Amino acid sequence: MKKKSYLNSVFVFLLIGFWLGLPAAVSGQESFDPGFDAGYLISDAAFADTGTFGTSAGLQQFLESRGSLLADTRPEFLALLREPGEDLKVKLDDPKPNLGRLRTAAELIYDASRSAGLNPQVIVVTLHKEQSLITGKFAGAELQTRLDRSLGYGCPDNQPCQASFLGFYNQLFGAVDAAGDRWIGAPKALMRSFNYAVAGVRIGRGPLIDVDAKAYGSGPFVRASRQGDTIVLENTLGGFAGVPSSQFVNLKNFATAALYRYTPHVFNGNYNFWRYYNAWFKYPNGSVVKLLDAPELWLIENGRRYTFSSFVASQRGINSTSPILVSPTELQNYLDGGKLWPLEGTLIRPEGEQVVYIVSGAQKRALTYEVFKQRRLNFADVAVLAKAEVDEIPLGTLMPPLSDTLVKAPGQPAVYWVAGESKRIISYAVFKQRNFSFANVVTVAPANISQLKDDLPLPPLEGTLVKAADNPTVYQVRGGLKIAITGTIFKLRQYKFSQVLTLSDSEVSALAAAAFALPPKDGTLVRAADNPTVYLVQSEKLRPVTYSAFVARKFKFSQVIVFDPAELAFFEKGESLIK
Repeated sequence: MKKKSYLNSVFVFLLIGFWLGLPAAVSGQESFDPGFDAGYLISDAAFADTGTFGTSAGLQQFLESRGSLLADTRPEFLALLREPGEDLKVKLDDPKPNLGRLRTAAELIYDASRSAGLNPQVIVVTLHKEQSLITGKFAGAELQTRLDRSLGYGCPDNQPCQASFLGFYNQLFGAVDAAGDRWIGAPKALMRSFNYAVAGVRIGRGPLIDVDAKAYGSGPFVRASRQGDTIVLENTLGGFAGVPSSQFVNLKNFATAALYRYTPHVFNGNYNFWRYYNAWFKYPNGSVVKLLDAPELWLIENGRRYTFSSFVASQRGINSTSPILVSPTELQNYLDGGKLWPLEGTLIRPEGEQVVYIVSGAQKRALTYEVFKQRRLNFADVAVLAKAEVDEIPLGTLMPPLSDTLVKAPGQPAVYWVAGESKRIISYAVFKQRNFSFANVVTVAPANISQLKDDLPLPPLEGTLVKAADNPTVYQVRGGLKIAITGTIFKLRQYKFSQVLTLSDSEVSALAAAAFALPPKDGTLVRAADNPTVYLVQSEKLRPVTYSAFVARKFKFSQVIVFDPAELAFFEKGESLIK
């Protein structure tokens, strides 16, 4: 966000020189596009179009197609985006404060854009304009620095960035300062300027101007500029030939006013915004284009071009009666997405054949009669298409039974839990403990069972105490792991052997072991028999208690439970408790 902060600089605008001619091109500098209109950067309709990319998955696909580092979905990269805890997200009106996992960059951008009412393409372009995060390659400290300042929000020219806005998440959603005051993020700030009204009349909001209409001039400021104003903007020179040091700009629409308030430069700020946007998103989603001398039609979606059949056009509501004529160069600006298939979940069958397919994940997947029934599908919804059209769609595996259901093959005793494309066998002990009913087990074709990938056996319910038939060690099941319980802890927590579920050795072995054993309950004071160090159990970690903290908290040595040193070593240690 490149707001001017200089108050004492001398603003010199050579009006006569500007109108008589621009400086000659400098060797090595790029010429700017003569079709660029500094007063109309993007249409108002496009600026507020939250339907671009379709979903966060579409945005993820775009980032991947550009080789963007923001497409990284590894946990270690997601941590760099600095997504905060649930309480802060609630304060910032995050639409998904309790998702239970870290979101990808695409998901954060998409959620912030939908919450603000801003086209996510505007955010994507701004990320590149400010920090080159779409095609740039960065690592280490530089990567973190660019992510923290990703939208340039709260980072005025010639001043340090406002600390509370540092962080990819904060740039998008805002921040809460030390005083508890909430500040909106870049998307909502842009939309606030875009929709700005006075006395119920929408006027838009551009940069602050002085009496000479200079944006962030030497002042004093008289008001914020608005849609329809002609203002004077100073440029950042370098990179492009023939750029004036300052120029007049007429703010022709609300979106343009908002963008200049955010970045009060034509060059290299908003010119870069315009050229990246037009290079990536020149035609909005849903546009149908064609070459002058070719019959093939293309649908533009999320930076890609797709061919489509008449059935798909009818099903998706694509209006192909007046396609836009484009040049080969323009068409090549869009990556070839191939053929656009029928919508996800569409039921189809080839003309003259009885096999029914469902469109899933850009494939056609055959449905057995049992799965067709289990999914409660309707034969009246099956579209009959030309065999050639169905044959074009890549063939996938059989459509599996519904996820989170119980299935078995005819004449076979084994019962499985369906988990997506996988199956988890269920022992009788777990079947009974989970209160499953054989009345709910669906018998499906053997092929539906055999094609499902084998996953680990379905574990008992969360928190269940378990042991293997031939091993006395007791574990607690938690988060798909088995946590060992020592004999002392078994007694301290007042467990009973009647609570322990006995499983087969293979079932217990299939559960991954936790790194540490189950400690005493939170709030318990413990120490080893051969060491005077006292620990307080907090969040199931043993925190060494300093003498000052022991006294301040009025602990008593009579409360301390003494453990065998070898047993105490099984428990996870935490940071020291110093007060």
